[in-house]
Amino acid sequence: MIIEKRINIIITVVMVVSSFAIASYIISYHFLNNSEQDTPEIIASQHEALPDYPINRGSTQIGSVPTMLKVYENRITNDVNSNILLKGLMPPDLMVLNDQNRLNKAFFERMKSAGANVIRFPVHPDLWIKNADYLEDYIVPAVSWANELNMYAIIDLHYIGNILTGSGNEMPKIGIHLKELSEDLWAKVASRFKDSPNVIFEICNEPASINAEQWFNCARNLVELIRKQGAGQMVIVGGIQYSQNLSWVKEKPIPDNNVAYASHIYPEHNSSNWEGWFGDISAYKPVIVTEWGFIDENRNETKQQYLVGNK
Repeated sequence: MIIEKRINIIITVVMVVSSFAIASYIISYHFLNNSEQDTPEIIASQHEALPDYPINRGSTQIGSVPTMLKVYENRITNDVNSNILLKGLMPPDLMVLNDQNRLNKAFFERMKSAGANVIRFPVHPDLWIKNADYLEDYIVPAVSWANELNMYAIIDLHYIGNILTGSGNEMPKIGIHLKELSEDLWAKVASRFKDSPNVIFEICNEPASINAEQWFNCARNLVELIRKQGAGQMVIVGGIQYSQNLSWVKEKPIPDNNVAYASHIYPEHNSSNWEGWFGDISAYKPVIVTEWGFIDENRNETKQQYLVGNK
C-alpha cells in the first residue's frame, strides 16, 4: 500500500481533516443524508491504517475545554505540552448548510460521534461577499458549537488560485481583488476570535499558479496581519501546487512561532513525491494533511480523475 511504503517519512504528521472525496463520501452521505440505516465505513483512520512508528503520535484527547494549540518543534501541543493529534472532518460551506437547514448543533454532534476532534469550515470567497453578515450568521455559531463539544475549529479561506492575480481554474468572479478580500476577511475573523482558543486559522485552501517566493511573502503578510489583531492561535499555511508542495519551507519557513503547514494528498499524487513535498519538512515542522481521500475506483462517477483510488 502507498501509505505503508511512505510511513517512514510521516513524522508527527497530525491527521486528518478530509475534503472533496472524503467529504463527499463521509460528510455528504453520512451527515447530510437523513437515512440512519446506511452508515458508510470510515475509510481509514491513522491508527487503523498505519503501522506503529517511533515518534509519539500524540493524544486525541483535548481536555474538557479546548485550549489554544501551540507548535513545539515538529509537534502540536496543548497548554500542558501534551502532543495533540488532530482528526477531523470538513462539511460543506456553512452558508450552504444553513440553506439546507442543517447548520445546528446536532449536525456537529454527529461529526464528533464519527471520531472527529476538529472541524474544518470552508469559507468560499463568493459566499463571504454575498452575505455581509457571514461572520456573525454562520462562523460564530459554528465555532461556539465546536467549543461546546470540546472540538477545534479550522476556519479555512477556501479558494484555489493565485492571491496576487486572482487567477485560477476554479476561482469565482467576486468583484474584488483576492488579496484585498483575504486581508479584509482575516482582519475581521482574527479580531472576532482572538479570545477563542479552539480556533485555528488556515489562510488559504490551495495556493496555485504562484511560485514559492511569492507565496512565502503573501503568507507571511497574512500571518502578521492576524497577529496584529491580537490573535495568537495556530495558523496553517498550505504548500504551493494546490497545497501539495512544502519543500520551500525547508529553506524559508514563515517567521512565526505558531505556524503549522498543510499538504493535500490524493490518489494521483505518487508517493515517490511525498518525501520531498512534506516528509522532509515534517521532521522539524508540524504538517497537517487538511485534505486527503478518494472515490472508490469500483463506483467511480467523477470527472475529477485525481480522486479515483482504493483503500
